[in-house]
Order: sequence, then C-alpha cells, then structure tokens
Amino acid sequence: MDSHTATRAPGRTGKRAPYANGAKKRAELVESAFQVFAEQGYLGLSIRQIAEHIGTSHTALLHHFGSKEALLEAVLVLREEREGPWRQALIDERGLLETVPAVMRHNAGIRGVIHLDATLRAEAIRPDHPAHEFLLRRNEDFVASVHSELERELAAGRLREGFSPAVMARQITALVDGIQLSWLYDESVDMAEHLQAFMDLIRRPEPGATGTQHDAEEIPVR
Repeated sequence: MDSHTATRAPGRTGKRAPYANGAKKRAELVESAFQVFAEQGYLGLSIRQIAEHIGTSHTALLHHFGSKEALLEAVLVLREEREGPWRQALIDERGLLETVPAVMRHNAGIRGVIHLDATLRAEAIRPDHPAHEFLLRRNEDFVASVHSELERELAAGRLREGFSPAVMARQITALVDGIQLSWLYDESVDMAEHLQAFMDLIRRPEPGATGTQHDAEEIPVR
C-alpha cells in the first residue's frame, strides 16, 4: 500500500459507511427473526407481526428484505453459515463416527437453532411452504453427506461389514432429527449418549475388544 492509497482510504470508508450500517442493521434483523421463527413458527405470522416481535416496523423489514419469504431465506442462510463449516471441519479431522455424538453435544447448547429446525421442518412439509424446497434439498444433502462419510469409514475399516451405508445414512439422519425433537420436549434426554450408542453399534470393534458396546454385533441394524 503506497502513501496515496493510505491517505485516500478514510475517504472511501466514509462513503461506504451507509452501506456498512445498512448491512449491520440487516444482520441484526435476521438474528432477531431467527429467534422469532424458532419460538413462533413462520406460517402463522404476518410481516407486521414479525416486525412487532422484533421491535421494528414492517416497512423497515420490507426495506431490507422485500418480503416475508426473503426474510425467511436470510434466516435459513444464517443457520447454515453458522453451523455448517465447523461441522465439516470436525468430520474431516475425526471422521463421522466420532463427530456425530460431538455435534449432538454441541446442539444441546443451541436450543434456539434446534427449535427453529424442528418448527420449520414440521411447517415446510407442505409443498407450498416457501422453505419446502430449501429444506427438502438440505435434507437430501444431509443424507448424501452421511452416506459418503459412511463409505469412507467402511473403506478405512472402522465400520462393521454387512451393513448398507445407504440404509444407515437414512437411519442416522432420522435418529438425529428424532432425538432432537425428544430433547426439545425433555432436556434430560442425552442426545450425545443416544447417538454414541448407535455409533458403537455400527463401529467395527478393535481386535480383542470386549464390553457391552461391542455386544451389539449380533443385533441387526438393517
């Protein structure tokens, strides 16, 4: 950076301040809407009601997002940006069998996110729901990702032979969704413990290993 660039920089920053302020306000609105959708759902709220819950005007929401549907899309993008990268990094580092229980342990600390997921999944079953295609695609991506990681675990010799990774991928994703719903009703449910138990069922035991977690070899998981 030369001296001319350095002296001009504050001027450019000043000109961009309104945009920066607008982006900051938009992010704050998305964060607030995230909490509203988690607690209240989406279908039953008008843009005016959402604004009231957030503590702003409906004109402000429309100014920043244009529509209720666009606001929901921004919330869903935020959810993915917040949770996606670190999960993938953990899988790359530790593999699926170790990562799933760790993710469930983490999820116990983000009730609002899990509540949002459960609420939207129930509402978006309807094909005309604005999040239907997004959540359907995300669910299929989740299953495909778990399937791929199970194939890697099998190739690495960490998965019991004789099970179908495609079938197990559906089982694991369904178990994750189901146990999170149970936990929303009763937080004494240890989500990580339940997923760890399933991982132990499908994990290939170490040579000479003993213990109840490996006694499940005789239990089919098909």
